[in-house]
Amino acid sequence: MQGRLLLVDDNEEFLDSTRDVMEHEGFQVVTASSGEEAVRIVASAPFDLVLMDIKMAGMNGVEAFMEMKRHHPDLKVIMCTAYIVEDLIRQALEEGAFAVLNKPFEMGLLLKTMDSAMLGRHRGRVLVADRDRRLCSDLATALGSHGHQVTLTHDGEAAVEKASAAQFDILLLDVKLPILGGLDVYRRVKNIQSNFYATIITGFSQEMDAATRQAMKREQGLLSLIKPLDQAQLLELLDSICAANRTRAH
Repeated sequence: MQGRLLLVDDNEEFLDSTRDVMEHEGFQVVTASSGEEAVRIVASAPFDLVLMDIKMAGMNGVEAFMEMKRHHPDLKVIMCTAYIVEDLIRQALEEGAFAVLNKPFEMGLLLKTMDSAMLGRHRGRVLVADRDRRLCSDLATALGSHGHQVTLTHDGEAAVEKASAAQFDILLLDVKLPILGGLDVYRRVKNIQSNFYATIITGFSQEMDAATRQAMKREQGLLSLIKPLDQAQLLELLDSICAANRTRAH
């Protein structure tokens, strides 16, 4: 890989070690130790990609990203974090960050995600709606690093609003979402738009009563996965759905 990369983190040791790796990979690397400094640097020179920590003193990574977007709306940004900051992760993804990765990095995964970001390739658009905020964060990381564009929410009503406002390839819905359950969300979205390929209801098996199971059998394109999720299985399934979507679109 080659290109201009801006690394942003208030941990100098992280900046030094990551810069060495990225320069070895062929990047021209510039570093910033704060969100404010990163905004100034982006305003003065073009970059192909930004790798930025979410949680920093002063201006955090999401705030810096939003400021960068005002002048460079197409800037590709990957966020990273060593903390459970679910609200910031959700905000970053909603603002258009390509992915959010957890520290410490698995370097092969980081490089693969960077490659996808620079090529502008999202495998699919995924809406994740689940009560479990930690699960949402984990899914955002796993799916985002695999090239999917992820939007997060935690109740059924918000899920319907988001699915009504934007087109998603896949909805990942908790069967017992607050306000509206996953099956109700699916039905409402289906009345609005019928061209998403599949909805996946996730839930513990004991939460799936007989009526819900019977209703799911009658719905077309509705699959069920049981928690805890097998991420490898989930990724394989999502890739097959997105491939089918691309084929159908042509």
